[in-house]
Amino acid sequence: MANKIPPTPEEPLTPRSRTPVGLIPLHTRYRMLIHKHEVPRKVLHVSIGFLTLWLYTLGVQLVQVTPVLVFLLVTIGTLDVLRFRSEAFSKVYVSAFGFLMRESEIDKWNGIVWYLIGLIVVFLVFPKDISLLSVLLLSWTDTAASTVGRRFGHLTPKLARNKSLAGSLASFVCGVLAAYLLYGVIIPATPQLNVGDYLAWTPETSRLSLPWLCLVAGALGALSEAIDLYGLDDNLTIPVLSACFVTPLLYVLRV
Repeated sequence: MANKIPPTPEEPLTPRSRTPVGLIPLHTRYRMLIHKHEVPRKVLHVSIGFLTLWLYTLGVQLVQVTPVLVFLLVTIGTLDVLRFRSEAFSKVYVSAFGFLMRESEIDKWNGIVWYLIGLIVVFLVFPKDISLLSVLLLSWTDTAASTVGRRFGHLTPKLARNKSLAGSLASFVCGVLAAYLLYGVIIPATPQLNVGDYLAWTPETSRLSLPWLCLVAGALGALSEAIDLYGLDDNLTIPVLSACFVTPLLYVLRV
C-alpha cells in the first residue's frame, strides 16, 4: 500500500495508483469497503507486523521463518502464473481472493509476491533487529501513509506523484512509534531471545540514543515509503530500502 493521491486522467495507472472499479466483482459489490478503503487488504497488512512480533516473543528465529516465506512465494507465484495463462482459473482465483487484490493487479503479479520477496531479502541479508524493524515499517507505516494520504492528502502539498505531505507525516509518526515499540519495549523485555545474536543497535554499543534512533527510523521509513524506485512495488522497496538506509548509519555510529 502506498501514500496515494488519486491519479489525474493524464497520469498512467501503476500498482500504486487507485484503479477504476469493475475489473473485480467484489470491488463493485463492496465498493467503499474493498475498493475505496481497502479494509481487508489493510487489515492483512497491519496484522503481519503483529504476527512478526508474536513469533519473535515465542523465540522463532529468522532462519526458521525464511523457508516458510520461500514456500509461500513459490506457491503464490505459481498461482499467479496459472492465473496469467488461464482465464478460467483467473476468474476462480479473483472470485476467491479479489477482496485482497487491487484491480491494477489483475494482469500483474500479486502484491503479496513482492511482499514476500522483500521480507526474504531482508531476512537473508540484514541483522535480526533491522529485519524486524523493516517488517514493522512495511506493515504499519505504509498502511498509515495510505490511509491518511487518501483522506487528507488533498489538503497538504503534493511531494511527488501519488505522494502527499499528510501521508508522509503519518508514515513518519508511525515509524517512530514502531521503532520505539521494538527497541524500547519488546527487545529490552526479552533479552534471553537475543543471546549470541548480533543486534545492529543496543544502548551499550551505539552513540545513537533511543529517542534519536526512533526519530531516524521514522524519517528513513517515511523516505523509503515515499521513494518510487523505477515503478517497483512498494511491498518490495519499503523493507529493502529501510534496511539499506538504517544499517550503514547504525554501523557508523557504533561505539
